[in-house]
Amino acid sequence: MPIRLFSVLRQRLLLPLVHLAGGVPAYQQEALRESERHFRAMYELAPLAYQSLDAAGGILDVNSAWLDLFQRRKEDVIGRFIGDYLTEASQAVLGERFTSFKRDNHTEGNVFEIVCGDGGQRLITVNGRVSRDDHGEFLCTHCILTDITERMEQERQLRLAASVFDHANEAIAITDAQANIVTVSPRFTEITGYAPEEVIGKNPRILQSGRQDATFYRDMWAALASAEGHWGGEIWNKRKDGSLYPEWLSVSAVRNDAGVVMNYVAIFTDLSERVAAEQAVRNNEQRYRTMFENAPEGVWIIGADECTLEVNQHLCNLLGYSREAMLGKKPTDFADAANRRIFEAQKQHRATTVKRMYEVALLHRDGRSIPVNFSATSLFGEDGALTAVLAFVSDITERKAHEEERQRLHAELEQRVVERTRALQTANRELEAFSYSVSHDLRAPLRAINGFSHALQEEYGPLLDDNGKNYLARVRAGSERMGELIDNLIELSQLSRREMDIAPVDLSAIASEVAAELQAGEPSRKVEWVVAPALQASGDAVLLRVALMNLLGNAWKYTAKRSEARIELGLDEIDGRHVFFVRDNGAGFDMAHVGKLFGAFQRLHSPADYPGNGIGLATVARIVRRHGGEVWAEGTPGEGATFYFTIREENIPTH
Repeated sequence: MPIRLFSVLRQRLLLPLVHLAGGVPAYQQEALRESERHFRAMYELAPLAYQSLDAAGGILDVNSAWLDLFQRRKEDVIGRFIGDYLTEASQAVLGERFTSFKRDNHTEGNVFEIVCGDGGQRLITVNGRVSRDDHGEFLCTHCILTDITERMEQERQLRLAASVFDHANEAIAITDAQANIVTVSPRFTEITGYAPEEVIGKNPRILQSGRQDATFYRDMWAALASAEGHWGGEIWNKRKDGSLYPEWLSVSAVRNDAGVVMNYVAIFTDLSERVAAEQAVRNNEQRYRTMFENAPEGVWIIGADECTLEVNQHLCNLLGYSREAMLGKKPTDFADAANRRIFEAQKQHRATTVKRMYEVALLHRDGRSIPVNFSATSLFGEDGALTAVLAFVSDITERKAHEEERQRLHAELEQRVVERTRALQTANRELEAFSYSVSHDLRAPLRAINGFSHALQEEYGPLLDDNGKNYLARVRAGSERMGELIDNLIELSQLSRREMDIAPVDLSAIASEVAAELQAGEPSRKVEWVVAPALQASGDAVLLRVALMNLLGNAWKYTAKRSEARIELGLDEIDGRHVFFVRDNGAGFDMAHVGKLFGAFQRLHSPADYPGNGIGLATVARIVRRHGGEVWAEGTPGEGATFYFTIREENIPTH
């Protein structure tokens, strides 16, 4: 009975009769009591839960359906506050809702969560009205409680299903029993390109690619018509734009309780990326297999247990074994005792050193020893454990032969160098001895020439005419020059025999002393001397002084015709080396003749213009070479010259 009708009947008929019972005949009172019993029976036996509350929310009355819903006994609940049977969340809103109920005289659809006697919780809706007396005073509430727990769960499941339907990564299409599409998921549109309105009401055959024949579809429908009512497999379909794509399709028949098919549900996944990836894997496998088999060197794949997992044909050819004969064998099975020790020593590095390269000798099937370069790379799994070793094996037989030949030639060359050096040293000593001997042997006749020419001039000079005197002067000048040359030759030969005393040498100080000596010899000359400070070198101080005297003296000589001469000693860095230099603005020279500069008795200028005997620069070159250095020069006629030299193990501060 609707709550409104029951309330009206009770309010308008039953209660007035009760009030008048005292003034009615007995038979009428009995009829009234019978009517009350009738309504009580209806109240108790009603399938819906009824409750009546007082103005404070206390329970006045409940029926059997209410007690069954709450799993309570009537004597335990009458007089109790209704909030005692609600969850905390529902208790929090009860007061406000009950106040509104009493104010508005009705309530509809209020949802509460109750606590049942077994501790379980259920959701209910409350619909009710307020009963008032003729004066409008509150009497009680009359409410119907409806259990909506299952309905709410169903709604939740429906919402979940809808969410899955809308957000599933797989496309979903649902058809009716005639296989006409009734709905599709958003993913269906993403994969096929068809909007829902373009396919609803149509048969899924619009997606057919033509790759599957009639037999394929007969088998599919036969599976759907079976008791299991399901088919699944890979299929090619066509998108709206005409492109074909692979998909994994799962179709299920949905039957009612009578077993009649009501719908078909198709779920499919686009396999384009997977198929492309699989094809890429196959292509890579084919490519790597081709590279593996055609590699220009042996490829050896060795398991963590050291047993051979795979080898290529190049390695088989190198060792003379078939692939089958090598599989399962260890590398040590193809080595002698000495080379097995090499493999064993390398084994301990497999787990710690990813890449290793070493030389080892492998045994050919015929017993030959083949030297190889073994380049191994350790491969690890996701857990960090060693899974295999990939090794590239290169035959280095020819390289070894070339190395041995090179070593033999190198040793032979070294021996030849030693022998040639020894011969040169012997020749140099003999040449120096010869030069020294000749120089000394020439002194006696030279002294005789000098002495007799001097006596001739003193005793017979007045008797000689001008030509005779000129001849005599030329003889004496020649003998004096010959004496100077002999002295220079002896000095040059002594440079090679002198023992060197290596120590730090202050080149700046030596240069300043030499400059002062040269200036003192010709104080009238105006020369700008530029000597870089703190120029240091490791060498023989005496020899280095001789070298600087010759270089600076050379610059002094060839700047004699300059009114404002400039001579500089400095340090440059050329090609990463420290290089000393002496630079002047004198006569200079033609670079075409630079090869003659450092030869003994070689001159580029006339003695009449610039006196000298051509031994100074040869002396410089010999001193520099004895110090392990080099010497060279650059010049321009009329603009000056620069002489560069290096000294091994120089100790030169930067400036």
